[in-house]
Amino acid sequence: MNLSRKIALTGVAGGVLLAWLAASRFGFLGSGAAPGKPSAWRQGAPTNTVTDSEEIFKRAFWRRPGKDDEILHAERHEWRDGDGLQRWQWFLVVKASPQLIKDLRDDNAFGLVPGAAGSLNPEAPSWFVFKPDEFSIFQSPHAGMRLMFSKTDNVLYATDSGRGFTKGAPEPAKQAAPPTASGRLPTTPPPISKP
Repeated sequence: MNLSRKIALTGVAGGVLLAWLAASRFGFLGSGAAPGKPSAWRQGAPTNTVTDSEEIFKRAFWRRPGKDDEILHAERHEWRDGDGLQRWQWFLVVKASPQLIKDLRDDNAFGLVPGAAGSLNPEAPSWFVFKPDEFSIFQSPHAGMRLMFSKTDNVLYATDSGRGFTKGAPEPAKQAAPPTASGRLPTTPPPISKP
């Protein structure tokens, strides 16, 4: 192989590497990191993993991200079978705007209460790691939502999980049509005798 060809191949390889680094640095490769594999699945791997960060944000907070909200990582796991959605969970890391922090923490839009660090969900992605003593933790008193607000900057870790819709009661059996006659009695009134 001649020297000019080696230089050209090295230049192409360097250009591809530089393009990949720029794309990953500026978010052209998707939302946040690639889906991180958790340490263990409790009931088997999810049947669907969603990484559309804006969609996950909307489902999590019931609003679109504001122009100053920067979604760093987002992932939603879903377990489905023939009957539909059985279980779901999502994980978010957001560089939150002051408005989002005000709505979620100060105005307490979801009615959360102060919570303890507790153990992290073993099914959390590898990027969902933080030091609990550096965060204010709030959780739902009756569900799985947990919001962790950084004490030093505007980073927010958030997670929730739940079950799918339970199957409804079966359709009642069709009832037989009512009888045309009401049993032993005639359907017409008795004749009236004339004196």
